[in-house]
This record gives sequence, C-alpha cells and structure tokens, in this order.
Amino acid sequence: MSAALDPGPCFGANPDVSGIGVRIAIYAQNLLSFAPALFALKDKKVTPIELEALETQSSTILITAFAILVSTIVQARTSGISNYHTSIVLELSWMNNTNLVNLTEAELKAEAKDRLRYPVKRLARWIYEARKAIVNPVIIIGTLHLSLMASVGIWLWSNPAHFGKVSPGNCALSASVVVVGKAVPLGSAELRIWSLLIYSAFLIPFFNLLIPTALFAVPLFLFQHSKHMKLRRIMIGLGMLGVIDVLLLFDTEWGIRQNINQKLLSHDEGEWTFGQTLALLLLLVPLRDLGEAFWERRAKALGERLLDASAKGEFEVVKHVFGYGPQKDAIDSSMVLAMNKNHLDIVKYLFDHGVKISYKGQL
Repeated sequence: MSAALDPGPCFGANPDVSGIGVRIAIYAQNLLSFAPALFALKDKKVTPIELEALETQSSTILITAFAILVSTIVQARTSGISNYHTSIVLELSWMNNTNLVNLTEAELKAEAKDRLRYPVKRLARWIYEARKAIVNPVIIIGTLHLSLMASVGIWLWSNPAHFGKVSPGNCALSASVVVVGKAVPLGSAELRIWSLLIYSAFLIPFFNLLIPTALFAVPLFLFQHSKHMKLRRIMIGLGMLGVIDVLLLFDTEWGIRQNINQKLLSHDEGEWTFGQTLALLLLLVPLRDLGEAFWERRAKALGERLLDASAKGEFEVVKHVFGYGPQKDAIDSSMVLAMNKNHLDIVKYLFDHGVKISYKGQL
C-alpha cells in the first residue's frame, strides 16, 4: 500500500551525463593536470615532452567537456533532461574550465623571457605573451567551450522550471545545488539572477578569457618586487586553481548526496553505462603522457648527475647512475668530460657498455 503511494524520486537517473564514472573521469583529469606544473616548480622549466603532455591533457579534458555539453543539448531538445542534471553538467564544466594546463604553460613561457625591471614593461611583456597564447589551438577550443557552457547556463536559468520538460510542476524546482558548501534551491530567484549574470559574462568567445586572465594577473602586481616572484606567482596560481577544483568537487558530490537522501534523485545514478566506461577509458591518454613526462624528467636528472660524476671522476657513482638509463646526450657528453679530465676508468666503463662517439666531433 505504501509502495503504491510512493511517487518515487523526482528526478530519474541520467548516468551518461552525470554518473559516477563520468564524474570520476572529470575529477581525475583535472587533478592530474596539476602534475606537470608541480614537476616544473622544481627547476622552473618545462621540457618539450612536458609541454606536449600539458596540451594533450587539456585537449582530452576539453573534448570530454564538449561531449557532455553536446549530449546535454541533444537530450534537452529531444528525449529531455532535467534542470537538476543540467546544473550538474554545468558544475562539471566549470571544473573542466579550471584545468591549469594552458595558464601554467603561458606563465612559464612568459617567465622565461621576463627580464624587465619595471612593472609597466613587465605588464606589457605579459600582455604580449597572452596575445601569443590566444592563437594556441587548445586555448581556442577552451574559449569556445566556455561560450558553449555559458549558452547552456543562460538557457537553463532563463526558465529553470520548464527546462528539459522532464519534471513538471513544483517538482522541477524541488532539488537544490550546493554553492560553496551552502545548499540553494533551484527555485531561488537570487541564484537565478546571479547565474544569468555570470554566464552572460562568459558568453562571447575570447572576451570570456579576460576574467580568468585578470584573476591570474593579480600575483604579477602583488609580488613584483619579491626576490622569489616567479615561484610565488606560480604557487599562488596553482593554489587558486586547486581550491576552486576542490570546492567544485565537494559542492557537486555533496549536492548529489543531499538530493539522494531527500529521495529527490534516483540511486540508479551510479549505474554503469557505456558513456561512463568511455569517459574512464579517456583517462588512459593523459596517464600515458604523464608517464612519458615523468620518465623524461627522470632521465634528465640522471643525466645531470652522470655529467657531474664523470667530471669529478666518481667511478662508482657513474656505474650506479648509468644503470638507471640517463639521457643519451648526457651519456655522450659524460664520455667527453671523462676523456678531457683523464678519468680513464670511466672512459673504459662507458666504452665497454656501448658508448661510442667521435671525440673530435664532440670537441
């Protein structure tokens, strides 16, 4: 009898756009994007293979983000999607937009050329580097994604009660979203106004980059006279992005949990589907690129240690480091150094292990 009276959850499951697999994939991709930047903090440099990993990561994140937004638009126009599930998609899209790949790359490139003394000239250099970054294909994809996300956001919040035509009547506004730890009903007039204002600010391509650009320009002026300006600017940028990502992750998961507990959202949201599996499989690409970047950086560090040991005649250190696979160029240069320093034991060891170079050519 009670089961017959129970109308069930207000919102049915939609695991292909907001399921646990899709969410895990997005969280993991964005958190993994911090790894190359943290590598770069050690020596303030980004190697070519790390730049490639950064761009590949960003492309993968944006492709996934585009797919989710397009799926949302198609469902809203055909079979229907609830306003609540669309709000989850938008939260995940904000996280996708915070991936720090391109911003970190542009920052490090600008720092490599920043040798200007005066703040005004330094700002001019920064603007010049930002203009160069705009032509990067990944940044073009990013600004178009921002515009598409803003379009969906404006569409949703223009009339949230009738969006998607899935949950009629009062049920359409009964769920809540979590904003910085606070639950806000979908029917909140204040939430609707602020959402429309924010999404409108990000609607126009390329102009929507001005707000995040201005945000990350703040450390430029805060630490323009600091001895450790480079490191602090990068650390502050990473910290800001990290806090934003953690907040979005917490808000999304806490909001889903609250609505499930209130029986507004179906437990079937965790059901595994092809869309969720595909999203997780896309993680293999950034994981592979991160692995390559890690091993390339490791080989570089080993090469530097090998060069130092060869110059000092530290035979045991050379034997130890050589076994771990330093860079080929470093091995060749180590042979030349050992020959110049007359460390014949090291020369013989390297030669016996297949290091054959043209000594005159190296000189």
